[in-house]
Amino acid sequence: MTLKGTLRSFFSMTDRGPRWTGMVIVAVAFLALLGTPACAERMRLDYDVLVVGGGAGGASAAIAAARLGASVALLEETDWLGGQMTAAGVSTMDDLSGNRTGLYGEFIDDVRYAYFKREKSISTCYWDGNTAAFEPSVGRDVLLSMIERVNGGEANNGWGRVDVFLGARVTSVLRRGTVIQGASVDLKDGRADFLCRVLVDATEYGDVLPLAEVQYRAGNSLSTSLNPRSRIQDITWTAVIKKYPGGVPQNLRLNTPPPGYAKYVDGFRRVVAAGGNSFRSYPLRMPVDFPTHNGYRGLPDSSNPFDYTAATPDGWERITKTGVNWANDFPGAEKWEGRGGLPVAYLEDLSVRRTVNAEAMLKTLCFLYYVQHELGEPWSVADDEYYGEGQVIQTLGVVPEEFVEIVRRFPPIPYVRESRRIVGIDTPTSKSVRRNSESYRDGGPGHELPDSMAIGGYILDLHAGDEDSDMEPEFGESSASIRTDMPIGPFQVPFGSFVPVEVDGLVAAEKNLSMSRLVSGALRLQPISMLTGQAAGTIAALSARFGIRPRDLDPRLVQQHLLDAGSALSLCEYHDVPRNHLMWPGVQMSNLYGWFEALDLPSSPSAKIDDIYNNRVVLARLFGLDRGVFGVDEPLARHEAEELLHKAFGEEPRLALYALPEFGRNSFISRGDFVDALARIIGYKASYEEPEQRFQDVPPESRLAGPVDFLWRRGVFARLAATGGLMPDLPLTRGVAADLTMRTVTARAAEKKLGR
Repeated sequence: MTLKGTLRSFFSMTDRGPRWTGMVIVAVAFLALLGTPACAERMRLDYDVLVVGGGAGGASAAIAAARLGASVALLEETDWLGGQMTAAGVSTMDDLSGNRTGLYGEFIDDVRYAYFKREKSISTCYWDGNTAAFEPSVGRDVLLSMIERVNGGEANNGWGRVDVFLGARVTSVLRRGTVIQGASVDLKDGRADFLCRVLVDATEYGDVLPLAEVQYRAGNSLSTSLNPRSRIQDITWTAVIKKYPGGVPQNLRLNTPPPGYAKYVDGFRRVVAAGGNSFRSYPLRMPVDFPTHNGYRGLPDSSNPFDYTAATPDGWERITKTGVNWANDFPGAEKWEGRGGLPVAYLEDLSVRRTVNAEAMLKTLCFLYYVQHELGEPWSVADDEYYGEGQVIQTLGVVPEEFVEIVRRFPPIPYVRESRRIVGIDTPTSKSVRRNSESYRDGGPGHELPDSMAIGGYILDLHAGDEDSDMEPEFGESSASIRTDMPIGPFQVPFGSFVPVEVDGLVAAEKNLSMSRLVSGALRLQPISMLTGQAAGTIAALSARFGIRPRDLDPRLVQQHLLDAGSALSLCEYHDVPRNHLMWPGVQMSNLYGWFEALDLPSSPSAKIDDIYNNRVVLARLFGLDRGVFGVDEPLARHEAEELLHKAFGEEPRLALYALPEFGRNSFISRGDFVDALARIIGYKASYEEPEQRFQDVPPESRLAGPVDFLWRRGVFARLAATGGLMPDLPLTRGVAADLTMRTVTARAAEKKLGR
């Protein structure tokens, strides 16, 4: 049996135990096989898509690609999936946009259900009852179960599969000319070459980019001329801590101040102090008291038999598990070599990275000592989340041995806010993002990006490295841009952010997208990382399927698959087209390309996106001003159908429009007549082969039988078929027209790519 076949056999065993065990079995089995003499030579494994980095974006990319039928290898250096939101311990979701759609929405639903079974809320963070948080181990297990569902559904859904390789580190990239063809990988006990059609860099640092010789930005300089003084943001080595009502176990107590404590303690006191302020009034004043600190990154606690939420101040008092990610940014106020932020050497030089990581971990140890001794709180690292040796190895020579048992329970990786960024086809800047975010505000029009791949929403949030000298003047950005270009609503991520300018066969995900430094401050969070990861995986899978370069994909092909998978792409929402509406994907596509004018547009007020206490925003939502009216069930007149077809197909429909009846420009058009016109636009001929009957109300002798079968084979009726019949004599509605047009456009685009 081949190695790949052996791995598949292990996956097939997963129904005998917990759903997530298959992933662990694969990693262990693979390493065991590598230890045998038969595996002494470098192996070659072939996949459609190779995803490097198993973080929020990488896991999402792998799932999305496999659901489109691709075979996927997901490589992760650590033994944890989930990256920043699990392995780095940042498991309080920063989703100011409220865009819980797509794979991120599925993930949150699964997390919510996991805690529902434990009779616990997930609204435990940010002092607000509409938030989402989870224990890192629960988030990791949810991701694993999502992958298991993909692997268990291939027989019925035409899905591919995801093979997960933990403890896998890419050492070189296989490249021919300008085309990436795979990667050489070190595993714990051996090596392998992973061949692929498309490689997705979803690493936390953008570590594949220099190996692939892809041009990238680091800080405010280019890879071709890196400035060693160029700055990136602070990192944080977080910790998950919990309350021990009976007293902190002796092995989790810090009995002596860690090195550097005197340097940091005043900074800790400025953030949280005994007798500090409570976030029971807005705005927040520093320092805060300890319950308010815990309410900021509050987590559910599976070891606590009682439930709590962040909805009320007394809930913060009951929180027994939280994340330490506030006073412990590194280097923070202490700076690095006299300047805020970290040098790009942190990304480029592994020895610098190890030194910085160890020092960051030491600062968090100092904060724990502060909590236990100055605040006198019975809190320490949680004993039910992490336990590993990797954390200890990274601190050798920096962290004293007496703290080893605590360090083992730290997250396995730091929270890295800024990585290398590809030089892509498109580079969003703070100005372009600000204009995009102004869509439908204060009664204004939309500024939609037609090639939108995902929707995010966050502030331009740089943790240090935010001086004028740290910015990118080529994009017209300065430190003042943080204020003047702050987004006032959700915004879109364009197709060109995922694709490098010069290299083919590689797609960016995670924090490695093409974007300015300021924009990276708003696109680094967990929700948008999952959604851009889903887009990256979709781009990669379709590129592999069609055998074409990612840059040559028609964005509309990608968008249809993302919309059908439930990922919102348009900034415009409607009362009459909720996200579970059958025609929602087509209406979203119509928004992006301006096929229809809405009957009524949203008119949300302008406000900072993080100003959740703005009364104008609250009232606007209460009165529904954040949504418009599309007119999804309004019938379509002939002249409106003509205009739609010209917008969607350009000059192609010129002759096909003669298929529409001449009852007058303002007469309503039927579904049947519109379907007939669509078929002719994309190449249907009367001599078409004998059609199969697809709808009961379109018999074989009907003039529509051929056009309907022609479009059916191209997936045009994917949604309408769910209604049971074509109902050809019914008036065509705006919603049905948008959906059929979208699917015909993408069917035509796919056939062009395949040369048909």
